[in-house]
Amino acid sequence: MLQNSYLVVGKGHIGLATAVYLSNQGYTVYLFSRRSSIVAQTRTINSIGSVSPGSYLVAACSNNIYELAALNGGKLPLNVLICCRGQDIEPYAKILAEYVNPQMNVLVFCASRFAGRVFCQELQRLGITEEQLPVVGDVNNTPFVSRSNTEDRVKISTLTNKFFVAAQNQIMTDRIVSAYQTVFSNLCAATSVLEINLNKVNDIIHLPLLLVSLARWESGEDYNPYHNLGRRTVGLIDHLDRDRIAVGEALQVPNLIDIKSHYQIAYGTTASSLYEHMQQVGAYSSTTLYNPHHRYLVEDLPYGCFPLQVLARLAGVETPFLDSCITIGNKFLDIPLEWNAEFLELDRYQLAQEL
Repeated sequence: MLQNSYLVVGKGHIGLATAVYLSNQGYTVYLFSRRSSIVAQTRTINSIGSVSPGSYLVAACSNNIYELAALNGGKLPLNVLICCRGQDIEPYAKILAEYVNPQMNVLVFCASRFAGRVFCQELQRLGITEEQLPVVGDVNNTPFVSRSNTEDRVKISTLTNKFFVAAQNQIMTDRIVSAYQTVFSNLCAATSVLEINLNKVNDIIHLPLLLVSLARWESGEDYNPYHNLGRRTVGLIDHLDRDRIAVGEALQVPNLIDIKSHYQIAYGTTASSLYEHMQQVGAYSSTTLYNPHHRYLVEDLPYGCFPLQVLARLAGVETPFLDSCITIGNKFLDIPLEWNAEFLELDRYQLAQEL
């Protein structure tokens, strides 16, 4: 039973969509969130998108992990999908620590760089030995695009053509692919966790869009940052991506995916310029930023771009545009940048070992 059931951790856009996607395929799905949920009473999530439309049941939904474990003899399903922002990784590790074991396969859907690494590190700080750790797979993208979701209603607008995963080592990567490829046929293996984390690009796309519209964001305006997106603004994304690629090249990371190739691989766009690639992504039409705590800034700056800057410093690479974006964004947010080299336990030797 535990081998054929899934625990989805987090009920944001991707968490709810993941629960729907799994339930649609006939799997037993448990949903955990630290927040209370309508789904806990109805056990139903309604899907209105072109992918997996309909109403789907979850076996149980709770904000109490002990309640979910009690339904399975005090244990959690061996397949766990964590769908969250970078700032939620450590709290979720604390909640799950009592239940993790080497047979568990944890897939982390998180745009933050080194989310899987931080999850493992937090477990070890809590007394879990390296031998007791589950397999933890970090991905460069999500398996689908899902936006405009509400408390119990989701919209999966399209599937990603390909997304990539890597775990702690090659054997564990093979195992996580084997565990989840039946569910996600678009899942592919990467060569290393470092490759995955250099090929995450949400922060590269999002941060420039926020920096050129901070006044609208601060006012609480409900707006779409992709609406009437101009070539000069897209050029800022291109500049930031060049810094990312420069870091990856300096670290000799194989299979680097530049931003235009990202769109082509993930969404099947065909164009000669980044501007044209972005114009072909229909899902952008439903993006809105009305929340002052939206992940486009409060996640992508401290947990995306800042760890990239950490890698740049370790690689000895100058990243002037990245540095400028971080400086401006951090002056505006005034939040601590905690995922530094010491916290991530990274040095140049360690990075070489990752490849």
